[in-house]
Amino acid sequence: MINILNVYFVRSEMVKLKNIHITFNKNTGNAIEALHDVNLIFKEHEWTYIIGGNGSGKSTLLKIINQELIPDTGELLLNNFAPKDILFVDQLTIKNLIPSMTVYENLIFGLKEYGMKPNLKFYSQKDFRNKVVEALREFNIGLEKRLNEQVKFLSGGEQQIVVATRITLSNPRILLMDEFTSSLDQRWAPFILLKLKNYVIENDIMVLAITHDYSQIQNIGDRLIMLKNGHVYADKMKNSFDFSTQSVLNLFYEKQ
Repeated sequence: MINILNVYFVRSEMVKLKNIHITFNKNTGNAIEALHDVNLIFKEHEWTYIIGGNGSGKSTLLKIINQELIPDTGELLLNNFAPKDILFVDQLTIKNLIPSMTVYENLIFGLKEYGMKPNLKFYSQKDFRNKVVEALREFNIGLEKRLNEQVKFLSGGEQQIVVATRITLSNPRILLMDEFTSSLDQRWAPFILLKLKNYVIENDIMVLAITHDYSQIQNIGDRLIMLKNGHVYADKMKNSFDFSTQSVLNLFYEKQ
């Protein structure tokens, strides 16, 4: 968890990173400056895509906001966000789901209301089961009829729909996604992202999503941030920058 001295609460609905520095393997010959003097503000309603080459600091940025990493210097400023308001989704399905558990068992843990810690005691309660069924039905592929099937027997796309359903059941205020759709083909990725985008708009959720699939950015993103060697090299809004795949590629390569 981030040092309490470096976390502040502010009134507006935002997350702010101020002068963030973090170096891995300090005081060794393999020291790596993961982030250098990063200053960013993220607001509710925005879907921000983060791009950059390997080692540019993308995942480190998300982990600092998720309070998994402590910056060496700098400040993380929050509104009245609490850890329970932040949901981190890894690119590996195995880290988001328990394969040996059923679809329903996995999703019970996504049911969250203020002050409630969901667990398997809700398994037989009809209200919770109905919530899970309705959330799955939104994706319209019949998974609500397969609640008792173990997740490991689902296809990759179906597993990611279970993860997406868990996102909607968790109702986060801040959603962090690290290459969430990287393992999906062009049938599943746009389908799942569009469903999530609609959910995000309806619920005023702040999204930070790492991607290497630039075709997603034009239809889904509101903002684009590019990192290189731990520095912020570009910060573009959709109303002032062409988010087409070619424009994003041009931006990426002009900074190399």
